[in-house]
Amino acid sequence: INKRSKMKLTTVILILTLFTWINCQSQENKFELGFGVFPNFSLGVVTNDGSVPGEVESGYQGETWKPSMSANVFVEYKLNKNSIIGMGLGYQNNGERTQKIDLYLGIDPITGNPIIDPSFPTQARFVYNHHNLEIPLYYRHMFGDRFFILIGTSSIINIANTYASIKYFSDESKERTTGEDNSTEFRRFNFSGNFGFGLDYLNADTLSLFVYPYFQYSFLGVSESASLNRNFLSIGISTGIRF
Repeated sequence: INKRSKMKLTTVILILTLFTWINCQSQENKFELGFGVFPNFSLGVVTNDGSVPGEVESGYQGETWKPSMSANVFVEYKLNKNSIIGMGLGYQNNGERTQKIDLYLGIDPITGNPIIDPSFPTQARFVYNHHNLEIPLYYRHMFGDRFFILIGTSSIINIANTYASIKYFSDESKERTTGEDNSTEFRRFNFSGNFGFGLDYLNADTLSLFVYPYFQYSFLGVSESASLNRNFLSIGISTGIRF
């Protein structure tokens, strides 16, 4: 047998061994697959490396929470009755948005009121989105049959960054413009700390449904080098199914 044939044979044996082991473990209910969604509010927590004056930093206080949505598939392995480890793969969205900004052409010197042009927007808002690939790794500890606490970390790979500008008009119409966000050199790789606690509110023979408050915070800023950076914070409810 030549070297290439030996490598192929070794690979086949390893794959068969792995699948045989997983099958045996599955029969003992060691593995579970699942799918979860994480509707949340996210915010870029502003950090300053010390080179930016405080009055400039205070200008970013107009940013607020942005509705976001993340989802992933995962596999869990039961170490024992109460200890479970898991790993997943999915899409993560986070970012921030500004509060609505009042717009007007000027001030009427007689009335002191803003000059409004119906064809001109009265307010505007900017929304910033970071689109990521997320690989969570976590430990879940059960308290009884239903309640649990979860702690872990996620590897985050940034794949795209976009913005949307929204203009609001006096007739209650809106105009939305979107584009690619090139405002900084975004960090390609990041990681976060994750924490949650909740319960399996339905346990059946073939599946379980879960829900829990969930928190994520990135350890590094989204920009590679910005003096005023943002570490994302996401707070929401994670829910899904295991089977």
